[in-house]
Amino acid sequence: MPKLIRAAALLCLAPVLAVWFAAGQPAEAQDSGALALDEAAQESLAAVEQYLNGLQTLKADFKQVGPDGEPAEGVIYMRRPGLLRVEYAPPVPVLIVGDGLWIHYHDMELGQVNDWFIYETPLGALTREVTRFGEDLEVTAFAERDGRIEITVVHEGDPRGGSLTLVLATDPLRLVRWRVIDAQGLVTTVALHDIETNIRLPRRLFVFDDPRTKPATNR
Repeated sequence: MPKLIRAAALLCLAPVLAVWFAAGQPAEAQDSGALALDEAAQESLAAVEQYLNGLQTLKADFKQVGPDGEPAEGVIYMRRPGLLRVEYAPPVPVLIVGDGLWIHYHDMELGQVNDWFIYETPLGALTREVTRFGEDLEVTAFAERDGRIEITVVHEGDPRGGSLTLVLATDPLRLVRWRVIDAQGLVTTVALHDIETNIRLPRRLFVFDDPRTKPATNR
């Protein structure tokens, strides 16, 4: 499997960072980092916030395109707060599990596991108990046109390494895509389809069977 496909899967969990939003001349952050939004934009932002806070669970198929243009796909499960599972379809041997506190990235082919505090990752912004734009999620760009809303956020504590852009359809309002840009400008896009929301998802989906804790077998 190409290394950049693995890197793209990993990129989806890189810390949320600085702004770069290039789609169609959206509003831009001022030098101070504050974003000036008109009343209509503020109302749309509030509606998105309300929508995200109403998502208790989500299941969707996804298609991902990484920095090299290589595609990957799989299934994503989310349950608030803090629970996440991303299953990549073959040939990508990657499983990502958020257990409520940590994100575990398991490369099953290499036998490697990496861990991050979930709320320091882009998907942590979607799985937190309450999403509030303008607090630790700083809005750095906003655009609404052609039945879509695009919102770029960075983590307030680390605004230089990359960004997360949420793309929502407006009729009805629903999350359909996100884009992550890392500190080097590498872009990974994830598109959702066959989306189901507020359905029952078993807790067992979000338990990570850590291979590092299993006793070695005698050879």
